[in-house]
Amino acid sequence: MMDKILNLIKTQICRIIFNCKIEDNIWIFSSTNNRKFNYNSKYMFEYILSNEPEIKPYYVINDDILKKQMQEKYGDEYFINTKNAKGILKVLSARVWLTSAGLPLYGFGLGKRRIIVNLWHGVPLKKIALMENNYGIIKKIYFKKIFSDNYRYILTTSNKLTTIMKNSFGVNENKIKVWGQPRNDVLFKGQNKKIIQSSYPDINKYERIILYAPTYREYKNTMLFPFDDYSKNQLNMFLQDKKAIIFIKTHIDETANTSEYIDDRVRLLNEDMIEDIMVVLNTFDVLITDYSSIYIDYLLLERPMIFLPYDKDEYLTKRGMNFEYDKVTPGYKPKSMKEFLESLNMIFENEDIFEKERKSINSLFNDIKEPCSAKICSYIKHDICELKSK
Repeated sequence: MMDKILNLIKTQICRIIFNCKIEDNIWIFSSTNNRKFNYNSKYMFEYILSNEPEIKPYYVINDDILKKQMQEKYGDEYFINTKNAKGILKVLSARVWLTSAGLPLYGFGLGKRRIIVNLWHGVPLKKIALMENNYGIIKKIYFKKIFSDNYRYILTTSNKLTTIMKNSFGVNENKIKVWGQPRNDVLFKGQNKKIIQSSYPDINKYERIILYAPTYREYKNTMLFPFDDYSKNQLNMFLQDKKAIIFIKTHIDETANTSEYIDDRVRLLNEDMIEDIMVVLNTFDVLITDYSSIYIDYLLLERPMIFLPYDKDEYLTKRGMNFEYDKVTPGYKPKSMKEFLESLNMIFENEDIFEKERKSINSLFNDIKEPCSAKICSYIKHDICELKSK
């Protein structure tokens, strides 16, 4: 919070002292607390960099180590920080701000002369922003004035989510745009198995590749295989017989909790191996999760899923859901190791009993079933033209 307050103070000082000329071709990107290169901002930035030469994209990263890494990968000129006046003035000079979480700068009335778009970072399966259970009145006022009031648009993936997004951010419905998520563009490209292969060269010998991506629980460790009859040897033998392998992708803080489950057929995909699971999501034949909205992205691939909501009552009470969980999770929900292996076997034998249900839920959550970055860019360019004509 102190970083955000300092950001706000510095921004206001720069706005008072300098009268920045706004340039239409400067677009600013940011994500979580201006310290991450992730979510939809990352993918929109990469699209602009590769396809829109007339636009000058700048990504705000206030983590010096990460900033250097990104400069080495993409080029020095594309990454700035807002810890000094130079970076703040660059952001203030941009006509367009694109963010996935928060804002590159904090202040009042920043959206009056700019097109500030919240690309967001997922489908609101769980309650978000102003709808979260832990939001007090002061926090809500702060969020509304600093964030919601500055956004011109907030993106989502389906018309059926418009009301939820409107209420979550406390904005008028016309600010919610069903433009899709740039990160999902990678799902429609070829498989990027080489990224996994760099850590596990033997991946091609497996006929079935499974991703297990559980939700992070701040209050306790996740039970990865939450069955009273769990048997590591039994699971290994089953996977060996089916020529299958499971890759576990957990939150970085839970990596140590996976050690008791790891063996030749159950392996770990940690942050060092793959920073962003989206770039390889279409590699996997089956998804296992619990409450992670990653399954909504995975619906676009029309592939089977298994859900392990072993602590559903506790988790949903703490976080809250926008939907009735069992009605929007189209897949097996085994309660024992025996049922878990039976579920996998049914999937491997192509007895896809949830195909119709998956298509129905996909229609609920995903109106956009094709790459969307180019269209989002064209919508924003059109807005710039309208602003200039006024």
